[in-house]
Amino acid sequence: MIKVLILDDDKNFKLGLKESLEYENIHVSIAESIVAANKQILASKFDVYLFDISLGEISGVEYYASLKTKGDTTPVIFMSSGASLSEVASGMRMGAFDFLEKPFPIEKMTASINLAFELQELKDQVSFYNSKESSRHLSILGESARFKQVMGLISKVAPTMSPVLITGQSGTGKELIAKKIHRESKRALKPFIKVNCSALPENLIESELFGYEKGAFTGAMSAKKGYFELAHHGTIFLDEIGDMSLQAQVKVLRALQDKEIQKLGSEKIITLDFRLIAATNKDLLLGVKQGWFREDLYYRINVYPVESIPLKDRKEDIPLLAQYFLKAFTDENSMPAKFIDAKVYESLKNYDWPGNIRELKNMMERLAIVGRQTITVEDLAPILSKEVMLEDLQSLTLKDFKDKTERAFLVSVLKKNQGSVSEAAEQLQIERTYLHKKINQYEIQKREYLI
Repeated sequence: MIKVLILDDDKNFKLGLKESLEYENIHVSIAESIVAANKQILASKFDVYLFDISLGEISGVEYYASLKTKGDTTPVIFMSSGASLSEVASGMRMGAFDFLEKPFPIEKMTASINLAFELQELKDQVSFYNSKESSRHLSILGESARFKQVMGLISKVAPTMSPVLITGQSGTGKELIAKKIHRESKRALKPFIKVNCSALPENLIESELFGYEKGAFTGAMSAKKGYFELAHHGTIFLDEIGDMSLQAQVKVLRALQDKEIQKLGSEKIITLDFRLIAATNKDLLLGVKQGWFREDLYYRINVYPVESIPLKDRKEDIPLLAQYFLKAFTDENSMPAKFIDAKVYESLKNYDWPGNIRELKNMMERLAIVGRQTITVEDLAPILSKEVMLEDLQSLTLKDFKDKTERAFLVSVLKKNQGSVSEAAEQLQIERTYLHKKINQYEIQKREYLI
């Protein structure tokens, strides 16, 4: 049902118009003043505004201009019984959808409202598809069995209203999964609001999540909508929710339970309609046991769990992803097309990818810059060896660190000597048999140094 807001200083006219439009199955709200209109617009979303041009101290055109400066894109239909041509022209230049001279046939107003609503829906769709095109590098790609299993889970939950908890290591694409769920839902044309929970300052949690009124605290020079209100009719994505403080968890739980918020400095309760998706790389159930995550919030968000798969567990997808990231980077930077030699894929598959898909994307961008037109293992080797050495050393024992370092060093020496064990042993000043022993100990494969 289309929702409209009428702002007019003629009480009888407003009531008559409300009755006529509701007979046409249009939901109507009436504002008695600009102050009342502001409160209703903050509390609810309207599809079309019906504003009288003459409102007393401020004209309807001036009021609509003030709404537009706040980012309000709701179409407006101006009405008047005695507006000057300059006022009408000013309103149309402001972007008004239509102007109707009072009195007008209700059929004319109904038709104008329906057209304004349909046009705005069309604009939303164009904006949505343009945003998809501009962010095509964020696409989720894969052909492996594990990947297809996750996609199957997404297709089942996306059309529902159920909260989703996405778990998995950093860099595995949890945000992309959240966006895919949103795009395949009935809320696809509505806002997708991401909240980085780990970046919320403790002293600003409430104002950032729920917003505030003008004068609510020192520095609040104007009212501001919070993340939850911005997600009205859409999806709110609480990324890294495991990093949220216990104080913030209490406030979020209340909003999720009641679908209601209260802005700082306001006594009014705002009812919202949003879908929740949360993500974390932490074990929240362990957090419940250890006391750093609320049990009631855990069960509120973990209605439908989806696990993002580490890249090392879906290595069949590496060639597809590598090609995609390489092409996306060269296209974006107007570079000549580049290609990947088949042998490169074997090297990529033999790597454990501690940084997951994010690391692969980063690597392909570097190869696009430093590599030749056809990227070979010679281009890959310097980068890949650095990635191996930059793994999380803090998690290693001293023996593990020594082993990893020695193994990487031996591989680099064998590469330098083109796989000749005799020449490598001579450079290392060790016996050839001892080098063979080390090669077997570290399970060094010929494909690692014969490039």
